[in-house]
Amino acid sequence: MSGYKLFYFPGRVGGEKCRLAFAAAKIDYEDNRLADEEWAKEKASGRSPFGQMPFIVTPEGKTLGQSVTVMKYICKIGGLCPANRFDEATADMITDQVGDLTLPLINIYNEKDETKKEQIRKEFYGTTLPARLEKFEALLKNRDEGKGFFLGEKLSYADITFFDFFNNFHSKGKEDVPGELEKFPLLVEHYKRVLNVPEINEWVKKRPVTEF
Repeated sequence: MSGYKLFYFPGRVGGEKCRLAFAAAKIDYEDNRLADEEWAKEKASGRSPFGQMPFIVTPEGKTLGQSVTVMKYICKIGGLCPANRFDEATADMITDQVGDLTLPLINIYNEKDETKKEQIRKEFYGTTLPARLEKFEALLKNRDEGKGFFLGEKLSYADITFFDFFNNFHSKGKEDVPGELEKFPLLVEHYKRVLNVPEINEWVKKRPVTEF
């Protein structure tokens, strides 16, 4: 064991990008999946930096929270960070944009009024998401005509973030290519390319099956 410990709830949701990063970076870790009562005790200990999960504890006993920050940290120590500053900024841009796409999903899930829920859903899937996917596909095509990853031949945290968004929230953790990508052939191939990274594929196949 490397000595890293990840703390999150039993499901995928916000912690899965961290697990995917650990897998892709070939870093062993302790995957602590806390039920509500266990989390209440852990939270009371004050160890989580902001009283939230996911967070990690390093081999030195240091703690780090926030899912994207944790994922990027894992990728940096695992050699999955772009080599130059502009490419790193581009990876951050992609990661931030995926984060922006997550917010409407949260709004859809939390909306109690069924009429408003359907309006938000229609706007997101009919207008917002397709428009953003056009931009993502253009970014991908700018590198090697879309034959590799977002930043070239090497996997980075930008690819992990994009894959996780669709695999986690749209394919429900299964290997299927989500229907939302069907009109974007380069993104379909990108999804498959990330899924076929041996360490990621192994993790997706063996991870616990959960609803969320």
